[in-house]
Amino acid sequence: MTVVPPRRPGTGPARLSALLAGLLLALVPAAGCATGPATERAAPAPVVSTPATATLGGTDAAWIQLMIPMNEQVLKALDLVPGQTTDERIRDLAGRIAAGRRAELDDLRRLRGSAGLPAVNQHEGHDLPGMVIPADLVVLRSLRDAAFDRAVRETLREHVEQGARLADAEQTNGADPETRRLAERMRQTRATELGWLRRTTATT
Repeated sequence: MTVVPPRRPGTGPARLSALLAGLLLALVPAAGCATGPATERAAPAPVVSTPATATLGGTDAAWIQLMIPMNEQVLKALDLVPGQTTDERIRDLAGRIAAGRRAELDDLRRLRGSAGLPAVNQHEGHDLPGMVIPADLVVLRSLRDAAFDRAVRETLREHVEQGARLADAEQTNGADPETRRLAERMRQTRATELGWLRRTTATT
């Protein structure tokens, strides 16, 4: 039986709106984030510093501070690919997604810096949909070839789909034009990546 990383439940539009536009505006400590798998998770509420720009709102700040660790963590999974698979399609897919995530991180960190937001991971240790966690990496490191390919595709699928939902939520609830433009670019990127994932799966 193939072992795959345990996946967390998805987050629907209503919860995403609460995540970005509701609880995150309350500046509550991050006690609400789950630290392990759960069937019912509260919407996270990390501490968000007061933005240093006139247009950056609490939703924008929360989105930036969530997307940075999401991108950083998935890069750890993508870095495993060359040593765990012999499938050139998976290696190519991982390389393209990794390049996109690194470029996004440059933009996200620039926005974080210009807004005066703290350069700390507000979601350290939190088990969130779309976030690659240490347990996922342990499982991925234990797999090789076809079993690894299936597991890493599933990990990437969840990450990409959740990133698209979060980008939509920022588009709907965000206030800062530059942050919303970045969210739109990231949404388009993830739509493209889902196509790549589907084609790779269909030809396996």
